[in-house]
Amino acid sequence: MEEETQQTRSKRIFVNDVDEYSSRNIAQPVKICLLGPPAVGKSTVAKKLCQHYKIHHISIKEMIEEKISQLNEMMSETDSEYVSEEAKAAAQDQLEKMNTSMDMNQGRLAEHEVVDILREKLNSKSCRNQGFVLEDFPKTYKQARTCFSEDTDTEEQSLDLMFERSEYNKTITPEHVFVLDASDDFLIKRIQGLPESVAEKMGYTQDEFMARLNKYRHLKAGTMLDFFDHQEIYTEHIEVSADDPEYTDVLKKITEVVGPTPEEQEEENRKREEENGKREDERRQKLAAEAVERKRRQEDELAESAAQYDEWQKNLQVVKQEECELQEAQSYDLRSYLMKYVMSDLSEAMAECCKIKPEDPVDFLAEYILRTNQEEE
Repeated sequence: MEEETQQTRSKRIFVNDVDEYSSRNIAQPVKICLLGPPAVGKSTVAKKLCQHYKIHHISIKEMIEEKISQLNEMMSETDSEYVSEEAKAAAQDQLEKMNTSMDMNQGRLAEHEVVDILREKLNSKSCRNQGFVLEDFPKTYKQARTCFSEDTDTEEQSLDLMFERSEYNKTITPEHVFVLDASDDFLIKRIQGLPESVAEKMGYTQDEFMARLNKYRHLKAGTMLDFFDHQEIYTEHIEVSADDPEYTDVLKKITEVVGPTPEEQEEENRKREEENGKREDERRQKLAAEAVERKRRQEDELAESAAQYDEWQKNLQVVKQEECELQEAQSYDLRSYLMKYVMSDLSEAMAECCKIKPEDPVDFLAEYILRTNQEEE
């Protein structure tokens, strides 16, 4: 098998990179339409946005040049496995039609051809997966409906019917539309400050610029933005001033509306996870501290209960000792009493009872003691 050409290899690597980006990029693609009068700074802002969000910049002029370059590359491709003869013939036919159209329109393509190329660009895998900034297009309501409609039929005779029946293609229609505004005096002063060579290259000579500015004002006064309003894609107007030469404020306002980049979102998610982790650690530490405090209180309560029990046992022993001493004291007094008043007479009666051994010794003792006492008296 022949070694693949550098061109084929580059294209294959590009497609693989797009697929890899799509598989790992969890954020939604950013789709922006950037409009405004000539010399207001659309190209500068668009490039800064593309650099910030890492998305594609779509300029109509550069897009057409890129398309022509692609067609020429296809026609010059020598690897038949990559580009078939039929594809080469189709590329040649399309290139001839584009050249004819530009010859007939003073170097410009017909509107429907521009729209076809733009739809192809917007439907490319890179734009659908990553997003884009579409600069200074569409300019009319008709261009917007033709470009972003689900229906691909753009023939003049079927446009009215298509507008009535079609819905817009959400996968290629911008989700955010920004219009950079500035006064005519501000714009005129800006182009007057450009070097003459730069102004001629950009088409900003006095007559050309005023014609373009008047055309923009006229188109803006029409219904160009109504298409987005009908689709509930609301337009944000941002004033450009001389105090913001680097468009810092403009970019800040746009990014606040569009949202963070995937990297910023990832960083925000990381910070949120860290914050949640810190809160979870604090919660666990608090629970652990509360558990330690509960255990300490339980131990203190047990120690206090044990101390109270020991005190109670000591008091009980003291009470028992006192009771014993009281009983001993009481029993001592009783013995003394018995020995003094009872035991002498009882001992003599019991001795006599032992000699006689009567049938009823208790009665005998009682009678004996009673008789003895009477005799003594």
